[in-house]
Amino acid sequence: MKSKASFLIAEAVANEEPAEEEQDNQTVPAHTRKKPKRRSLADNDTLPRIIENIDLPECEKQCSCGLHRFKMDEEISYKLKIEPAKVQIVEYHRHKYACACEDGIKTAPMPKTAIPKSIATSELLAWVITNKYCDALPLYRQGFILKRLGVEISRAVMADWMIKCSELLECLYEALRQRMVKQPCLQADETPLQVLNEPGRSPKNKSYMWVYRTAPSLGSPIILYDYQTGKSHEYPEAFLNGFSSYLQSDGMSAYRTLSDKISGITQTGCFAHVRRKFKEAFDAMPKKKGQPHKINRPAQVLTMIKKLYEIERRIKDKSPKERYRIRQEESKATLDKLKAWLDKNQPLILPKGLLGQAITYAQNQWPYVIRYIDDGLLDIDNNAAERAIKPFVIGRKNWMFSQSPKGARASAILYSLVETAKANGFEPYAWLCHVLTELPKLEKGASIDHLLPIKRPIEEAKTAAA
Repeated sequence: MKSKASFLIAEAVANEEPAEEEQDNQTVPAHTRKKPKRRSLADNDTLPRIIENIDLPECEKQCSCGLHRFKMDEEISYKLKIEPAKVQIVEYHRHKYACACEDGIKTAPMPKTAIPKSIATSELLAWVITNKYCDALPLYRQGFILKRLGVEISRAVMADWMIKCSELLECLYEALRQRMVKQPCLQADETPLQVLNEPGRSPKNKSYMWVYRTAPSLGSPIILYDYQTGKSHEYPEAFLNGFSSYLQSDGMSAYRTLSDKISGITQTGCFAHVRRKFKEAFDAMPKKKGQPHKINRPAQVLTMIKKLYEIERRIKDKSPKERYRIRQEESKATLDKLKAWLDKNQPLILPKGLLGQAITYAQNQWPYVIRYIDDGLLDIDNNAAERAIKPFVIGRKNWMFSQSPKGARASAILYSLVETAKANGFEPYAWLCHVLTELPKLEKGASIDHLLPIKRPIEEAKTAAA
């Protein structure tokens, strides 16, 4: 995956209309950003509260004048308290019953658990999963934490727990995938992954973690990871079996091959990738210390792209129909101007330079990056998918590799459920505790829809977005 595409309006992007040629008398103002405000503890309505009343000693309630002071008001201040993890042993006392007829003994059965015959409760498993897949804490570090808390559990045991939890939760993962492929637009991205013990492959071979997510405009997001040994079109083709609509991605050839091979899939490009290449070209332009930036060719393109994003910010909360209308009325004109600029300047720029490469990339991707104006459900870029894969990239920096394909597959499933839960406003640990407790109790074939980490069926979200 390329570096994270964040839309930071370049310190060097002008607010004026781009000039046809370079002009020496125009400067580009710097970009400013509002400083975020810290949320007050007084306004927090999600955390439990402990009220501590602090009163004056009785001797100080007597005024020097001789009268008794009366209570007139309270002064309230706030502090934040955190208690570290608490480890407990749960003893199950199973009562046995016998009859005088000696017809046998009945013992109360053990409650069904996520991993039968394991010492791990749902709470412990949820704690380990959340630490690794939400907070990027490797299993060996969790082992150190548990040891400080008074219990020793090896990394190998915890790794086995993760695989078994993923096998239990795979039905939820598959249910989410079935919902995902029915949606009208998806986004996709991929990033390298090293798996040591893949059959028939060297540990140095690259594998990949693919990520798919529903378009932000649909609501009730679904984010799914898929571990594969390569990045050719066959992998998204297998995962997206049954999908037939818009697939938004970067310019990797596998996505274009996929859309060419399957008539129902329409590839949509990413304007953030186009912008990024022109920003690199702009940053590489020679600048003299103490002098303002000039409106050069890359800045002209960045200015036009900035206008496109300004329109997107303005229509973000509007209905898909309204977004389509405004894009046709406003965005299309800017896109036409940008295409004319590319056509005019491409013959004038050396193709191997950064600006030449940016122009070539934009021209090659043009039919795909402008497709977003044809449907109000589509986004201008693929940034949501790139943000979705970032938690995995952060985790990979800590644990470096997966030991086996089973471990990589387990990571894909557990990352998927944790990230989908987070995106839908669920606290991951609480949701995992609940689902790891309730799922083992269900009879085979029972509905699991009520356990999915989405706040409402995505079909309802699609209807609401229409």
